[in-house]
Amino acid sequence: MPATIKHYTTSISRTGQDYADLHNWIDDAEKKYERHDFKKIWLYGPEIAAKYGEEGVQEYIEHLREDMENKISKLVPGQKEILKEAFIYFGIIS
Repeated sequence: MPATIKHYTTSISRTGQDYADLHNWIDDAEKKYERHDFKKIWLYGPEIAAKYGEEGVQEYIEHLREDMENKISKLVPGQKEILKEAFIYFGIIS
């Protein structure tokens, strides 16, 4: 999984903000697995939107996508195009 600092960098490139507080919240050691559960986006989304706006919710989803891409690419090296197609199919990226 990319280090949290990597998430800051990618957030800056997308939004101009690092969303450090949000990324630190997502990667908090005690709740990390729970907050990386895609099924719980609906649960955390309103809380994140209230604090960071809709852009923050998008950054939460991007954080999860980056982590999933990193994990899967280790399991299936060289399959970046297949992974990209899957992300498009499931609406994770457009």
